[in-house]
Amino acid sequence: MAKQQFQSIRGMYDLLPEQTARYDAIASAFAKGAANSGYGRIEPPLVEDTAVFVRAVGTETDVVSKEMYTFTDRSDNSITLRPEATAGVVRAFIEHGMTSLPQPVKLYYQGPMFRYDRPQAGRQRQFFQYGVEVFGESASSIDAQVITLAMRFFRQIGLKNISLQINSLGDEVCRPKYKAALVDYLEGHSKQLGDDDKARLKTNPLRILDSKDPKAKVVVADAPQLLNFLCEECQKHFAGVLEYLDSLGINYELNPQLVRGLDYYSRTVFEFYGERDGSQSSLGGGGRYDALVELLGGPKTPAVGFALGAERVFLELESAGIVPESKSSKRVYVASLGEPARLAAFALIEELLDADVAASGAVDRDGIGSQLERANKLGVPYALIIGQKEVQEGVVLLRDMITGAQESVALDAVVSELQKRFQ
Repeated sequence: MAKQQFQSIRGMYDLLPEQTARYDAIASAFAKGAANSGYGRIEPPLVEDTAVFVRAVGTETDVVSKEMYTFTDRSDNSITLRPEATAGVVRAFIEHGMTSLPQPVKLYYQGPMFRYDRPQAGRQRQFFQYGVEVFGESASSIDAQVITLAMRFFRQIGLKNISLQINSLGDEVCRPKYKAALVDYLEGHSKQLGDDDKARLKTNPLRILDSKDPKAKVVVADAPQLLNFLCEECQKHFAGVLEYLDSLGINYELNPQLVRGLDYYSRTVFEFYGERDGSQSSLGGGGRYDALVELLGGPKTPAVGFALGAERVFLELESAGIVPESKSSKRVYVASLGEPARLAAFALIEELLDADVAASGAVDRDGIGSQLERANKLGVPYALIIGQKEVQEGVVLLRDMITGAQESVALDAVVSELQKRFQ
């Protein structure tokens, strides 16, 4: 009987060492940028009470109605693999009394999310996000700061041509007036809408504005624009956000159809796009959600944040021909031949690791040629070669794996020499 060969679940993929090294490089860049801007890391659990997402995200959203991984545990509790992180971070913010901390409270996170969606490039059922949340500050400057944090991250990893789209959804004062005008307009064109958007007309008409159906795109092109319905306070807030962006020379496009897919957003919403064509060019986005903390049981607390999709970011990097720096770019391979040399190589590897220099080697097998071939496949920039002659002379051969050039370095100076080269 043939052995069963197992495969990963559709839409949930393996990250192999070369890929994880690149993911780590980008995650480190995001973490460093967030920490430098005063954000502390938070990591809510992968599962939450289902009600956290239903209440926060909205029952009529595609995320809740179609995409959540929800199941009953052995205690008959309904729990859900997190489809996004904001709701869980808000729950933690309330539960752990962060409302009493000096405001604003600035948090960042990194980790996997889960949505039952049709797998395709840049969209998997298990996917990775980087994000930030800021609680306790209503000023438009904070909206601009979180946007600039994301734009700085893109620049630092080499993505220079990221575009920003931005809109305001108003608040509980002005949005009802706009919603009434939008419904009135859409009802007059309902025959031109697809079945999904006809259903949204009754449950969540604003979602029709960013419908992917070509028929809906034609209809909403002439729909009333929310920016024309903003109350004075929302107008002032949005103008402030744009003023801060203008002052930094950050280009943006006003997109009156941008509403994002989750119910909790209010006022500022924004989205980042790469240069790739197609529906997966969005790298992530976010906005303000001033009512969400109160909705989940906390005090009224203004908040704003964003999330970026790692898979989308990597597709954009790949399209731009950018390879994130991996761990192997600062790794050395130690090759040895003969028993005294192998013992010396073993000790040298440990010395390098103690000095925080990444090092590996096959100290008990293979000839020098095979070992250097392995070093080349690993993509290390340098190899250290030790034979019986080198042991006797107290030196090693330092080989540049790119140029093939070799030089003799005193054994007791190897660590400092490599640290200098890896700076």
